[in-house]
Amino acid sequence: MTDYDPNLDLFLPPVTEAGEPVPKPRYTVRNAAFALQPLPPVDPVVKGLINRGDLVIPYGESGSKKTYSMISLAVCVANGKKWLDFETYKTRVLIIDEESGERRLSRRLAESIRGEVCGEDTDLLFVSLANFKLDDANDAAILQALIEECQAGLVIIDALADIMDGDENSKQDTQPVFSALRKIADSTNAAIIVIHHSNKTGGYRGSSAIKGAVELMIEVKSEDGSPFITFRTVKMRDIEAKTWTARAVWTDDQFYLSTVEKGQADENFTKAQRFVIRFLKAHGASLVDTIADNAEGCEPATARRATYSLVDRGITFRTNTGKQAIYDLTEKGKSVQL
Repeated sequence: MTDYDPNLDLFLPPVTEAGEPVPKPRYTVRNAAFALQPLPPVDPVVKGLINRGDLVIPYGESGSKKTYSMISLAVCVANGKKWLDFETYKTRVLIIDEESGERRLSRRLAESIRGEVCGEDTDLLFVSLANFKLDDANDAAILQALIEECQAGLVIIDALADIMDGDENSKQDTQPVFSALRKIADSTNAAIIVIHHSNKTGGYRGSSAIKGAVELMIEVKSEDGSPFITFRTVKMRDIEAKTWTARAVWTDDQFYLSTVEKGQADENFTKAQRFVIRFLKAHGASLVDTIADNAEGCEPATARRATYSLVDRGITFRTNTGKQAIYDLTEKGKSVQL
């Protein structure tokens, strides 16, 4: 039994005859009657996108503005403001920063808070460089206690690689981390967003177990020098597939995202994309290696990525199969005026 200690004015946890704490059971057995009880409605954080208790992975290349985008989301949720075209439900936000450090994160948060015309009452807390490792059960328990203490409804962790000691490419190493995250999300009823990186081919980095463990995975893409950010759901359990685009805006001391109407982003190209279009207009169908080797105003690798990115916008297309990739302009690409 649980004992009451009048000297401490609290209830003490049950102990064994030897005075050791009684371990909590690993599970609770439920029955059909429990399942048939009325359930509370789904508690959204971002309407049509993220609910309380969800695990979410946004991923992208370095420079894709994924961290800035999630900070923008955090500020909007903490103030109950719309994030782009998504309604949010005001709740306290906790950021677990294992990548930026306190100074950089503080600067980015300040830019985003001012960009959303908010202030010190923004309901947001953050912890930097605490060295949480969620493949350690003790650290997972400490993080859960922190979320409960803060009463956070949304938790943003930056980044996955920093909260595990194991190999993110190993299913054996990633599963304990996501098991811990799942238990924390279920116990605290907080939505947990874990920022992640993409691999060399543009997909998410690491084991396939990562995708299977989450409710929502979002690809975040932004070309070098472009203000446009494209978000695309690549895994979702409770929502329909979505793609949306935002424009990142920086002023002297502000940052915010603005909604981009469909087709608006097509009117704008990065330096590398403009080079590719001009090159293909002048030379016709070309090897991607040739395009990269002749890059002007950008790095060869950037010109190569620009060639690929223009396919998604219907500007270029691959004309062949095999190892030596050849690209040309589509009719839409030929009509582009630079």
